[in-house]
Amino acid sequence: MSRYTLEEEEQLAELKAFWNKYGNFILTLLIIGFGAYAAYNGWHWWKARQASQAVKGYESLQNALAKNDLALVKKVEQTLVQENGGSPYAQRGALLAAKAAYASGDSAFAKTQLQWAVDHAKLDEYAATARLLLSGILIEEGKLDEATKLVSDKSYSGFEGLFSDRLGDIAVARKDNEAATKAYKKALEELKPNNPWSQVVQRKLAALPKAGE
Repeated sequence: MSRYTLEEEEQLAELKAFWNKYGNFILTLLIIGFGAYAAYNGWHWWKARQASQAVKGYESLQNALAKNDLALVKKVEQTLVQENGGSPYAQRGALLAAKAAYASGDSAFAKTQLQWAVDHAKLDEYAATARLLLSGILIEEGKLDEATKLVSDKSYSGFEGLFSDRLGDIAVARKDNEAATKAYKKALEELKPNNPWSQVVQRKLAALPKAGE
C-alpha cells in the first residue's frame, strides 16, 4: 500500500484530533445509561445480602472517583471484583475505574480492568462497552490485530454500528482507506436513525482522503 501524501497525513491528524476530543463521549453515555438496567438485573441475579454488599462497594467506588483518588479507586474496585465479581455493579465499576485510570495515564490498570470486564461481564452492554474501550487503547498502542479481534464479534445486539465504526478506526490506523470507508459506511447503515453518533462517523468518513487524490 502506498504511503500517504502530506495532505493525507494532515487529514488523518485532524481525524485523530477529532476522535481524541469526542471519541469516548458515546461510550461514557453507555456506561452511565446502562447503570440502571444493570442494577435492576443485579437484584434478580443475586440474593438480597449479596446485592446489598455490591451496592455498598459500588458507592465506595463512586466516592473514590468523586475525590479523584486513583489509588483508592483501584483498591475499592479490586475489592469489589474479588468479593462481588459476578455482580453488575462490579462490572460497571470496572469500566468506570478503567476510564479514570486511563485519564490519569495509567493505561496498564485500565487495560486490566477492561479485559476483566470483557471476560466476566454478564450483561452484553458492559461486555461490548469494555471491548470498545479496550480496542481504542490497543489502537493507540499499535496492537491492531488484538483490537480487531475485540470488535469483530457482531453478536452484541445494538452495538453493531459502534463495532463497525471501531473497525473503521483500525483501518485508518492501518492506512487502508478503502477498508475504512467501507467500515464507516457500514456503521452508518447499522446505527439507528437519528443516532447522534452517526454525525461523528460522517465526520470521520469525510476526513478520509478520497480515491484518486
